[in-house]
Amino acid sequence: MVRWIEASLTRLVFLTKRHQPSSSHVGRLLGPADPAAAKLRFLVVADTVGATLQINLLRPTHAAVTAGEVRMVILTEEDERLAVTSGRSARQVLADAWQQASPDLVFVSRYGGSLAEAIAEMAAIKRVPLVYHIDDNLFEVPLDAGVEKAKKYGAPARQRAIQTLLERADTVYASTLQLAAQLRDHAQLPAGIFIGEIASASDPICHECSVTRSGPRFGYMASSSHAADLQLALPGVISSLTANPDLHFTVFGSLRPPPELGEFGARVEHVPAVGNYDGFLLQLAAMRWDWGLAPLRSGRFNDAKTDTKWVEYSAAGIPTIVSDHLIYQNCSQNGAAVRVDDDQWARMLPQILADRALAERTLASARERLIDQYGLRHMAAQLSRVFELAGLSSENARIVANGYRAPDIKPVS
Repeated sequence: MVRWIEASLTRLVFLTKRHQPSSSHVGRLLGPADPAAAKLRFLVVADTVGATLQINLLRPTHAAVTAGEVRMVILTEEDERLAVTSGRSARQVLADAWQQASPDLVFVSRYGGSLAEAIAEMAAIKRVPLVYHIDDNLFEVPLDAGVEKAKKYGAPARQRAIQTLLERADTVYASTLQLAAQLRDHAQLPAGIFIGEIASASDPICHECSVTRSGPRFGYMASSSHAADLQLALPGVISSLTANPDLHFTVFGSLRPPPELGEFGARVEHVPAVGNYDGFLLQLAAMRWDWGLAPLRSGRFNDAKTDTKWVEYSAAGIPTIVSDHLIYQNCSQNGAAVRVDDDQWARMLPQILADRALAERTLASARERLIDQYGLRHMAAQLSRVFELAGLSSENARIVANGYRAPDIKPVS
């Protein structure tokens, strides 16, 4: 799928200029070059074409886009900055993107740039439904998520932009009930609010093994903003590595292994982040961990997060050990994950890692739950309900759900 996304985005420069010479090229295209060829057209405005957008929009609409039924023009904050740097006004950037998209619906995800007011105005004037999607409490990003990240989201201009879009959207698409409750402290949310039954989705990943294992292995995948979460499980990691000299631990992502693990030498490894989401999932599956960790500190910001780590581990064929936290209560039912209290990591983790039968039972339950409740077809159907709530006709809204098929994820060789 990632090859399809990258190839389609690359084609936009040529095809847009060829078919729409009256406007300057802005953003990226997925789907037919000619807007009239698609049954359903979106203007997508996002902070970045990152994991959030791919999880919540691009992957579940993949089949409908490749079939030519759905067309998207994607505008990111970086596209906006580059266009303005070249001498165009921000409003002209939006006008060009709108002309290229000819949208039936505007889907905005985590965006907090300078065009917030203009997006809301244009959608209202043209009577095009506006959806604002959000999966974190971006009003209260804590310092332990990273100083730069907290500074970025704490900027008054960004907070006003997010508030504007939340209040003027036809539908706010919030990832969890707890997040929606927190957002109400910062904005007057519209009556049309949709709270996702699931906040992440994936089908099981087919892969072939490409890693030569030197012993039992467990790991943690995360960005650098999760350093405090790893510290929660660190006593368990240390006690597990100490108890079993054949055990290896891997940190996968922009997060680096903490210095406390230096004493274990080559048994602690770091695998750098993979830039695209499908490539990330393939790499995760290829590493063949016996267990994946999902520690999560309690606190207002984390209380509104999602169970995406469990979804990704389960899709990759890795049983999961999670914090006994509210966000993991649903996905861990019926033994689909092992829960650990905050003060029990040092005592419980060595025991869990040594129990191969428990790992097999946990993964079997997780895979069953993933397919039954967290598969991409469920996310596609959920998106269709969001679009209908925002104002699309039932027939148009159902195009995404009706077009779903299993994603084309190539095996690792």
